[in-house]
Amino acid sequence: MRKNFGVIGYPIGHTMSPFIQKELFSLRGFDAAYGKFEIAPERLEAEFSGKLKELDGFNVTIPHKVAIIPFLDELDTSAAGYGAVNTVKCQDGRFIGYNTDAYGFKKGLEFSGIEFAGRIAVYGYGGAARTIITEGIKAGCEVAVITSADRKEKALSAIKQINEKVVVFAAEEFDKNFDLFVNASPVGMYPNSSASPIDEQQIEMFNCIYDIVYNPFETELVKMAKNRGKVWGNGLSMLVCQAQLAQTYWCGAEFSTDETRLVIHKAEQELQEVFGK
Repeated sequence: MRKNFGVIGYPIGHTMSPFIQKELFSLRGFDAAYGKFEIAPERLEAEFSGKLKELDGFNVTIPHKVAIIPFLDELDTSAAGYGAVNTVKCQDGRFIGYNTDAYGFKKGLEFSGIEFAGRIAVYGYGGAARTIITEGIKAGCEVAVITSADRKEKALSAIKQINEKVVVFAAEEFDKNFDLFVNASPVGMYPNSSASPIDEQQIEMFNCIYDIVYNPFETELVKMAKNRGKVWGNGLSMLVCQAQLAQTYWCGAEFSTDETRLVIHKAEQELQEVFGK
């Protein structure tokens, strides 16, 4: 019997999740449909009680990764530890929240040839950022958080809940040399593709740049990193890897490295065809 899945977020016109998940379902021969549901924050509770309850599972993206938690029956240890959910499974009428961001992020770095070590600066303090910060601390990295000046106080409050030793900087005041810069915010995401969390001069402070934004494939941040000869990666590899783990939770599916590379390549082609990026 066909199963039904999807992704929720707001806005969500940019998402590549349906294409990627359908490619993965096809590789394993699963009979499954996968749609996208644009849900404004104020509609989340109503939609969860309605159309989302009819799904066998769904992915969660900005801005619902934290807001979805109160509506779930259970959190897997991955989601509880990060305080954010990006995958939900319906099992025997109960909705269980998982987090595949950490796995996807670390595997995405591997596919980009970037080491997750040393001094790491993370831009943002939302669900994905919290996951990356937590993983960085676990890995013994020195982690700093960068945000815009007007959000610094909110960032301080959010990051304090994770680790009081993590220092928070406004982008304008950051002037240190680090190994890796991670944009874990939607800055630079389609359709606001001309924006960047840091400027070209600040990029010189980092050896590697990783942007979890994948649409456009080359964000303004990535373009500047390439111009400066930096090692770089983007969120498309992360998205494919975390989608694979979501299917492990939903269907017990496993995928090889070659299959992962194939889907990343197909997703890049699709992204360029659909969005011209």
